[in-house]
Amino acid sequence: MEIPTIRMRLLAEAPSRLWMAAGGTLGVTTQRQLRQWLHDHAEDGYRKFFLDLRELRCADGALAGELCALFPRIADARFHLIGAPDRIRDCVIGDERFTLHTAPDTAWWQWAHGS
Repeated sequence: MEIPTIRMRLLAEAPSRLWMAAGGTLGVTTQRQLRQWLHDHAEDGYRKFFLDLRELRCADGALAGELCALFPRIADARFHLIGAPDRIRDCVIGDERFTLHTAPDTAWWQWAHGS
């Protein structure tokens, strides 16, 4: 039996913006860790999150509702998801708070221009 682990690394920080990478398996325990990290930083005033999720995978038991709850429901919060797993993309599609990127270059351009 695999024990889910997650690695979260803060890669860049600017006023109201964070760029982080997450890798590993998103399971019941690790979902709570990622959710808490995002919510804590939103409470600290960060509103733009650039999340490199190319090395993240969802455990078989991860439910769509739980995956959507990872992201704080703050009206002015924006999330740039880079290489998000299908199950995360499926639950955020159509939500204007999210911009999906397949590679870091388009997200980096938006970071560099404060978008």
